[in-house]
Amino acid sequence: MEVAVLGAGAGGQAAAAVLARRGHRVRLYNRSPARLEPLRAAGGLTISGDQGEGFVALPHLTTDAAAAVRGAEAVLIFVGANGQADVARAIAPALADGQIVVFCSGSAGSLEAARLWREGGLEARVLLGETVSLPQSARTTGPAQLKIRLPVRPHAAAFPAAATDRLRERLAPLFETQPAVNVLDTGLNNPNFLIHPAPMVVNYAAIERADGALSLMNEGMTPATLRLMDAHDAEKLALARALGLPARTLDDVYLSLGSGPHVYRQPGEPMGLRDRIHWRYIDEDVPMGTVLWSSLGRALGVPTPLSDGIVAIAGALRGRDYRADGRTVETLGLAGLDAVGITHYLATGERPGERRG
Repeated sequence: MEVAVLGAGAGGQAAAAVLARRGHRVRLYNRSPARLEPLRAAGGLTISGDQGEGFVALPHLTTDAAAAVRGAEAVLIFVGANGQADVARAIAPALADGQIVVFCSGSAGSLEAARLWREGGLEARVLLGETVSLPQSARTTGPAQLKIRLPVRPHAAAFPAAATDRLRERLAPLFETQPAVNVLDTGLNNPNFLIHPAPMVVNYAAIERADGALSLMNEGMTPATLRLMDAHDAEKLALARALGLPARTLDDVYLSLGSGPHVYRQPGEPMGLRDRIHWRYIDEDVPMGTVLWSSLGRALGVPTPLSDGIVAIAGALRGRDYRADGRTVETLGLAGLDAVGITHYLATGERPGERRG
């Protein structure tokens, strides 16, 4: 297949390398040319880990999002959740009927893209969806060098959900997926929204003292931190139940992906590397995840005191107003809908009483 991979972070690079190695024709886009320069100089990536070892050529690198997308059968978006709206706007003019566009992982970004495209008058009929997580984890180990671990079968859903089976069928030549109920099922269950925000807040002083040289998944997961994370997970479960979605705990999500809770409940590094703090663990996951849970809680009448507190405390620690640019029911096109209305919209793409022309 002709595949556009948008975003050349570790996850996007891993996807590009794995797909190219399987014979797909991959175009790798990144907004910043600096991220592509080592790959351009090397002509590709040297990979190691669970998806094989060796050099993978990546000849098609670009900083032009529209050029990457134009003519591709599949568009896989690996940018962080806080960059998804910008990418959705950038690629809109190049989209064409029949393309699949998948946010990996989505964090409900497919809903925001659908709203932006609808408001912008997009005429192309694309098959839109998202996954709950990346198809594999990865860490950069050197210039144009990547260690790939933990390949998974992520849950995936289309928007509208009536097209999920068709989306998964189209994705099958690229990577395997499991069905999700809808794109809030995937959006709520992004595991990063639990393993990052609360642990980052309670470890913040230690992180500052170490100048970021702290492994959250190892040093940061004390018994008390895990109790807080489980209490935060209970808020997500309450939101899922209010929306009629499967109430999957964080442990359940990791087990369903082929991994397990040992990743954060037992000492040791899941990647086999001593990780360090990435500030996106707060600057992305709080506005795109915790703010969303808080916003949904208000809309559905579900109390979310921990989410509300994490948003406030993280914002004070970082000097940011995360609600101002966070993901909410308004940005996702869900404002004014109750649980029944949200479920109907996610299934059909139509607000109650609305009919598409």
